[in-house]
Amino acid sequence: MSSRWLRWLLMTVVMLVAAFILLVLDPSGALLFRVVGLIGMALFALSIVTMLLTFRKARKLSPWSLAIGAIVSVLCTWIFFALAGAPLSVAAIGLAVAAGAMVGVGWSLTNLLFIDGEAIRARGNIWFLAVWALSLLMTQAATLAGRQTPYAVALVSFLGMGLAVGNSLGLLARYARARRLLHGAVSVPGERR
Repeated sequence: MSSRWLRWLLMTVVMLVAAFILLVLDPSGALLFRVVGLIGMALFALSIVTMLLTFRKARKLSPWSLAIGAIVSVLCTWIFFALAGAPLSVAAIGLAVAAGAMVGVGWSLTNLLFIDGEAIRARGNIWFLAVWALSLLMTQAATLAGRQTPYAVALVSFLGMGLAVGNSLGLLARYARARRLLHGAVSVPGERR
């Protein structure tokens, strides 16, 4: 097992032990949710700073990381929906996911993809940042509105899931085209690259 997986495993065990201790100290769970809320706010602020500082930095695309991101979004959304207890119709869920997916595919097109040696890299631009900021504002607005009704939060969760899946699928399609171009350029005999 690689050291990276061991580190993730250790962090997971530490978090589970900490959650258990907090539940023993306060069986109602209020303390656990307060701590989770504070950690969530800190991570939220950190994610904003990180995005603002790194959105133009080229990152290596990996089909696995794109697929895992989409799968995690789907799983988390359905778990949240099951726990929230907001009964939404299949039509409302379908429309939210479809709308999010269309925006997500458009968002994937805002990335500049380029071939760097054998790697395919992506770099964001101002439009990438604008869509990200809009989705962030939409989520925060739904959270504020959701205090009165859980339907708004549930709908925005499915919209966000569609956004993540559409973005991943759009980037996977562009990655596959770039990979074909890369292999086509390598396989042409007698030509210099």
